[in-house]
Amino acid sequence: ALMSSPPAKLRVQPDDESPAILPDELITEVLSHADVKSLMQMRCVSKTWDAMISDPKFVKLHLKRASRNPSLTLFLSKSRIDGDNNVVPFPVSCLIENPMITLPNDPYFRLRDKECRYVIGSCNGWLCLLGYSSIGAYRQIWLRFWNPAMHKMTEKLGYIWDNILGLYTHFKFAFGYDELSETYKVVLLILDEARNRTNVQILSLGDDMWRSIQSFPAVPLPFRYSNPGVNDVVYLNGSLNWLALRDSFRSIGVYGWKNVNVKEFVIISLDLGTETYRQLMPPCGFDEMSPVEPSICVLKDCLCFSNDYKRTDFVIWKMEVFGVEESWTQLFRISYQNLQSMHLDFVDLQYSQWLPLHLSDHGDTLILANKQERQAILYNLRDNRAVRTRITDDIQWFSAKVHVESLVSDILKVSAS
Repeated sequence: ALMSSPPAKLRVQPDDESPAILPDELITEVLSHADVKSLMQMRCVSKTWDAMISDPKFVKLHLKRASRNPSLTLFLSKSRIDGDNNVVPFPVSCLIENPMITLPNDPYFRLRDKECRYVIGSCNGWLCLLGYSSIGAYRQIWLRFWNPAMHKMTEKLGYIWDNILGLYTHFKFAFGYDELSETYKVVLLILDEARNRTNVQILSLGDDMWRSIQSFPAVPLPFRYSNPGVNDVVYLNGSLNWLALRDSFRSIGVYGWKNVNVKEFVIISLDLGTETYRQLMPPCGFDEMSPVEPSICVLKDCLCFSNDYKRTDFVIWKMEVFGVEESWTQLFRISYQNLQSMHLDFVDLQYSQWLPLHLSDHGDTLILANKQERQAILYNLRDNRAVRTRITDDIQWFSAKVHVESLVSDILKVSAS
């Protein structure tokens, strides 16, 4: 006769007392490669798994694994006709495989519903959002912090009052992580033209109180501030880094870059732990100014500097050891001839500012944005071939943020979003 159930010695009891088939170390290693959504579901398997996935050591291990994963996520600002901004998450690997990707239209990612308009930065799975409301001649500005994968959202905090134009003419925000105190911090640069300086304030997320530190030791670029979400600062190794000019304030928009000497450029690095500055010189190979503004970015965990070379090439330099100026090496030199398209000829590209967004895990595909085009460029470094993305949405590529999903949930007291 057929047995209605297996012998007792073969039965597996669905509780925490069951003997583990695999050692904990192996289970931890396997789970550390899973995505956040799957891990949140796995927490329901047992109390043991719930404790393992919630453990701070596992959270850090998972973040480390996710940061190395080529399937990073770019969050793109997507302007609607009604002025609403969305963030559109999608894996970079999917974009590289198919430039005609269709972006998801998920109401969950609508910033207006979160009473915010811009993404200031991304760090350890958390996005720093900025919102505001206008009251007469003044504007109230606030911040919120959001982990989309964990469905965690903070209340509004870091309130600031300023005149109606302050957000676009006087303020620069940046978001990063202080590894010494394990605290997330927002840095605010405030342009003070009357006193010819830039004041600096810091908000530690546990305090919800702005405090002043030493003023900025140079003039951060761009000189005239613009969209708060534009990438003009990079976070790396517990520091925030800006491209700046050493000398007095000047309006680049009026005088142009031809009146700027290359020796005036400097990278200002703010250590979020000590809250002190250091100045890093650009690469020695950047020895001639052009009409196009240089820029900085992070590619594969290295600080990079990019500039136009004699209006023929776009050059990217890599700082092999962060903070060591002698470690600058030329990473790529890309001819504008190879970046031409049906709509943009060589002359157009000569005068366009370029921003590297991401370098693929294998180092063979570079995602580039430029201010002349609505599409990004996927540049294959093996065969020097450029392919434009074909996305119909109006995407602000210069506001794109590289984002990594994480299990980090204790940025501060949070509520479910």
